[in-house]
Amino acid sequence: MSKGHHESVPAPGDAAPAVPLYEERAYHSASLHREQSYACMLPDGAIASGRRYPLLVLLHGHSGGFRDWAACTRIRKYLAGRNLIVVCPDGGNGWYTNGVAGGERREDDIMEDLLPAVERELPVLPAPARAVAGLSMGGFGAVKLALKHPGAFRIAASHSGAFAVTERPERSAIFGDPELHAAFRRREGIPWLAEQALCGPATLRPALVFDCGQSDPLLDDNRRLSDHLNFIGYGHTYREMPGYHTWPYWDRAFRTALPEIARAVGG
Repeated sequence: MSKGHHESVPAPGDAAPAVPLYEERAYHSASLHREQSYACMLPDGAIASGRRYPLLVLLHGHSGGFRDWAACTRIRKYLAGRNLIVVCPDGGNGWYTNGVAGGERREDDIMEDLLPAVERELPVLPAPARAVAGLSMGGFGAVKLALKHPGAFRIAASHSGAFAVTERPERSAIFGDPELHAAFRRREGIPWLAEQALCGPATLRPALVFDCGQSDPLLDDNRRLSDHLNFIGYGHTYREMPGYHTWPYWDRAFRTALPEIARAVGG
């Protein structure tokens, strides 16, 4: 296990909760045939405490990276005092999906390589004391992974989720041709996965929380998903707030959703 960066910021005073420890670690991804880096944020004293903590897997957006959440938001301030471990993997531009044409297995990387590595190296509780969240591409990935793997995550949260990616008319390296790979696109799409989740045990069904900025180009996609979930009877929380497809919005959106995420997993 390699650690490329290690930073600890002490609490400014006795009354203030300690800001989480930030680390960068790596694991071997059999799915991608290489070492993968990830960031993690741990409660103060977590490693030495002897206890285990709920886990939040936090996904970045397209053209982003595993450092984005820590670098571009005040997430460590928001996590201060919470009993929650956060890990931020590197998803490349792979939509957290196993590509249709045998490309990179980004879904397997998260579910089969990252999570077992985190379980080995960090003091996390087993499922279902876990959440997954993300922005844009990561918002799609968070909801998709939670729906596709019942029982793996208790809650999925999305900010400005790019939920219509499987419906785009152009050919995609990940999702293939709209006509030739229509069945694959449907099975990777959120509407179909939500319908399948409703057919399974309610105890394994993840809670869904998502939001979008009122000036975001993906607003209509988020509204359509909320309407579809209402139509099929999948209970969820959907919010619209002032903002754009930008980091200031995602910072506020995460801060807004964090209490609900933490309540769901006990953090």
